[in-house]
Amino acid sequence: MQQPERATAMLIAVGSHNPIKTAAARATLIRLYPRARFLEVDTEPGVSACPRSDEEAIAGAKTRARQARERGRADLGVGLEGGTATIDGAHMTAGWCALFDGERFHLGGGGHIVLPPAVDRMIDGEGAELGTAMDRLSGGSNTKQKNGAIGILTAGLSSRQRAYEDIIAYALASLISAEWYGNPGAAAPPAEEGG
Repeated sequence: MQQPERATAMLIAVGSHNPIKTAAARATLIRLYPRARFLEVDTEPGVSACPRSDEEAIAGAKTRARQARERGRADLGVGLEGGTATIDGAHMTAGWCALFDGERFHLGGGGHIVLPPAVDRMIDGEGAELGTAMDRLSGGSNTKQKNGAIGILTAGLSSRQRAYEDIIAYALASLISAEWYGNPGAAAPPAEEGG
């Protein structure tokens, strides 16, 4: 990854206008790049509105990250994709982050909570998106741009934003500790000075 000069703030493009996703990207990445500038970029993930597998969500996150970096002419592209996955026979929430530095993708995922049977039926039987199903279950509206399924199901002990912050941090591991991943040339710079 070609790093910007230390005197210049890094430009990070987030492939979404969802306030939860962009807030999570800022909150996490500003810790590594305190002088970073952030840009929200329109992207088309090329997957269903609610991916039903980790593979589909990863594909969407990668597409968003690549498009964000290219369209935003940024140093780093961030792609976040939420959805569901079946793990050990249980239907669960799932989220993935892809960071694209122009050469490599860096992935992190998680946020697995077993879905309530009523939500599972809405998704499987009716084809509802997770956010729509959670709105109907909770009586709320637009939960995917608020606490999300994670916030509702944990009664606020966690939130969609916190889950995204975690998976962004997980994706950063192969940049921060690049030498352990066999990518010594991709090492992230020390945290930017000042701020």
